[in-house]
Amino acid sequence: MYKLYTDKIENFEANIKLEGASLKKSKARLVIEADGFDVMFKGTISDDGKVKVPVKRLRGLIDENTEGTIKLEVIAEDTYFTPWESKFKVEQSKKVTVEVITQKKEKLQETKNTVHVTSQPTLTEKEHILNLVKMLVKEDININNLTIKKNELNNIVAEYVQDNPITDEQKIPVIEKVIKVLEKRK
Repeated sequence: MYKLYTDKIENFEANIKLEGASLKKSKARLVIEADGFDVMFKGTISDDGKVKVPVKRLRGLIDENTEGTIKLEVIAEDTYFTPWESKFKVEQSKKVTVEVITQKKEKLQETKNTVHVTSQPTLTEKEHILNLVKMLVKEDININNLTIKKNELNNIVAEYVQDNPITDEQKIPVIEKVIKVLEKRK
């Protein structure tokens, strides 16, 4: 069974031999079929028959534990081939599982010692806005293509928030100001 990942970019690679048609004029694509949807990734074929198809992160496109069929399709001039097909399952490449074994009950005693708690300072709204806008500009996401690139936008924001938590009070102002900056960058 072939494994696909929600949180990792990977390359599908294969070698093909094609007789009676030109490799230069041929096209390759990887098709992922599951209940209710199909996803296709376009690839390239080198002169020596090496097929390379970049498979982007599937978070936002396909849920974890989804199963279906994955196949390599080759179109050589006017002929369509499916030289490889397999079942697939979607997983995360990184997982953390916690199992609490025991919980000890301790008796608390009052002490006169002073405890100082220090916490890591949180980022300001301005820092969140600047960081997010930089990431969006780097990925060529602007106000005009937000709807087209919504999956990329969701992935960028999800990864950013995972590494840089935004407080509830900051969420709406940060989103509004990121949109204003993108509108000015038309």
